[in-house]
Amino acid sequence: PAAEEDVDEVDAREQRRTARRDTAVAKVFGKRPWEELNGFEKVRVKTAEIFEFRVVDLTIITLVLVYTCFIFAGLTLETNDCDDTSQTLEEFLYNVVFVWVDLAFLALFLVEILLKVFAYGHKYLLNFVNIFDTTIVVVSFFFTLFSLTTDNSSNVIVRVLRLGRIIRVLLIMNKLNRSREGLTKLKYASLESGVEAPVYKVLNLLQELASRLENQTDKRNIAWIVDVIGSDRLYQAVVDLHGKGDLDEETAEWLNSQYKITEAKDEKEDRRASTAPRRASLASMAQRDAGDDDHAHGAKMYGIRTLTPPQRKELDELMASVDSWEFDVFKLYDASGGMPLVPLVLTIFQRHNLFDTFRIAPEELSKVMHKIQAGYSAVPYHNRIHAADVTQTLYSLIIGDAVSQHIGDLEVLAAVLAAAVHDYGHPGLNNLFHVKNKLEVAILYNDQAVLENMHICKSWAILTNPEHDLFRSLNPADYSQVRELMVAMILGTDMSGHFSELAHFMTKTSSNGFEEKSPANTKMILKMALHCSDVSNPAKGADLCIPWAVRVMNEFFMQGDKEKEVGMNVSPFMDRETTVISKCQGGFIKIIVTPLYEAWQAFAQSDTGNVAVECCKMNQEAWMNGGEDRIERWLEEKSLTLEHKMLTEHGVERDELCSLPPVMAGQEKYYYPVVVNMRLASGSTSSVQPLGAEPPITTGGSKKAGGASKEALV
Repeated sequence: PAAEEDVDEVDAREQRRTARRDTAVAKVFGKRPWEELNGFEKVRVKTAEIFEFRVVDLTIITLVLVYTCFIFAGLTLETNDCDDTSQTLEEFLYNVVFVWVDLAFLALFLVEILLKVFAYGHKYLLNFVNIFDTTIVVVSFFFTLFSLTTDNSSNVIVRVLRLGRIIRVLLIMNKLNRSREGLTKLKYASLESGVEAPVYKVLNLLQELASRLENQTDKRNIAWIVDVIGSDRLYQAVVDLHGKGDLDEETAEWLNSQYKITEAKDEKEDRRASTAPRRASLASMAQRDAGDDDHAHGAKMYGIRTLTPPQRKELDELMASVDSWEFDVFKLYDASGGMPLVPLVLTIFQRHNLFDTFRIAPEELSKVMHKIQAGYSAVPYHNRIHAADVTQTLYSLIIGDAVSQHIGDLEVLAAVLAAAVHDYGHPGLNNLFHVKNKLEVAILYNDQAVLENMHICKSWAILTNPEHDLFRSLNPADYSQVRELMVAMILGTDMSGHFSELAHFMTKTSSNGFEEKSPANTKMILKMALHCSDVSNPAKGADLCIPWAVRVMNEFFMQGDKEKEVGMNVSPFMDRETTVISKCQGGFIKIIVTPLYEAWQAFAQSDTGNVAVECCKMNQEAWMNGGEDRIERWLEEKSLTLEHKMLTEHGVERDELCSLPPVMAGQEKYYYPVVVNMRLASGSTSSVQPLGAEPPITTGGSKKAGGASKEALV
């Protein structure tokens, strides 16, 4: 395995090297292939390739920023009194140290220009910005040499030196502008994990091309290309009723309904038309509610009849911070008597007055959420606690300024419900298990997003049950929009589409595509918000990250046991005998979660996003450096054991107010024996022992290869 990893790493490095070389060839010689270049031309390409490294871009940007601080510091020290016999410390710093350091910086910039002129040839000097940059660097360099070799006391020399300082300020402004372009270029660079998409190379080339163009029309065309690539419109067919197509409106409507071909419209008018009937944005709603505390935060409705006074008091305290990133969902589980989803959803609806807006009775929503909650299986990870955790996390993400400008109350309704039902009926075994075993639910959904399709299909039947249809008051357009959003969001949690969705989102962000409000942008933002929320545990503090890590590894090992039982090869990281938990968790954070939240923060620019990214990095480092003992150290610090209910309770089988069991009678065909047997074997208990697994072992048991903390997972 180690040798195979080395080979894969070598292949990845070779692919990145080839990509850099091809980019450099395209910039220097256009369409000419590498093989046709002579020796001197290949040297030029190798020189140009230097500027394709991220570290080179970052180094140049850092030098510019340091030089900027240095120049402005130097301006505060400048003096016209240069009598060598009475120099003060400040005068010495300016007349000696500053000048020599300034000369060193200018020499570095001059070397950069010479290398680019050598690499790109006359193309580099055809750009006015490059000519200006070269001119002021060269002039500044000779002014600095001039100040070192002349007497600075004459009035003429003083005027010349002042002109030199003005030129250096122009140099700084130009360099900062180029640095901003460099930062934009870095947005298209490959992910830190080494996983990359071709779209980054395409956008990188387009960005470089746009920076060299002088014609504004050409620049606008490039910007349009980048926008189309970053949107869903690249392969969208459009018919022009008033153009050469000569199609009547009936034919156009038929094309749109059958083939998703839309009528060409002015984009700005189309955006205004699509957003005009929308209700107030979430930001304006927050301002409205802020001035009416009694209306927004009246008597709390939690939808649980059996709450004790202490539980209600604790719920009041928890729900006061329902938008906090460090919200403790395990406390919510305890305070709600094991029914966390119901009070959470009701609280969010009440906060935003969604009951009145959509004419939904709180009692009906409570009944629906009890049924949804009861439909979550009592498995270690994908249970009702996870549903509540994802719902609360999504809420904390969408109330940020960048997101709230794109959504209104209808989108809040769709987003919260999508989060609440997104893993409804999850059996604790992944899509691949269903497909490989040819289970009926996989056949039903053609092996595509098997569980995600099942979640939305089964939960939708409950949401729209005639007895308590939550959408009965919506007009057809709003109903269609809610369903479209919810389906897209839940299908977007399928991890098989992670990298393509992430590349799409990053492209849109980098091209400033989210500056405009449109239904397509709203859908993409909410899909990414739910995806982020679904894998958010490593983006939070250790007290939330570690319990969820224990739970997800429990569920992985449960699937690994079942795979052994049916004679399958055990999936990676699912064999309790060999899996190294720290490697599994650290790798997942590095490759999946950190790049995901960095992309989200590039869009959201929020305090919450900053905290999430920092927590990702902290948890990644802790798993990588802390090894297998991290769980044990945390348990010892908290005076807990692996048998604590935070790690073992997965939800009761049935709520008092709901008669719907997790696996409905007659519907077992959509699952498989292991789930049904688990329900029968567990009875009324809240924790589940998977078939074929060994009994739980306390932390005092003997250690195996994976460590005691892993061994005790059940």
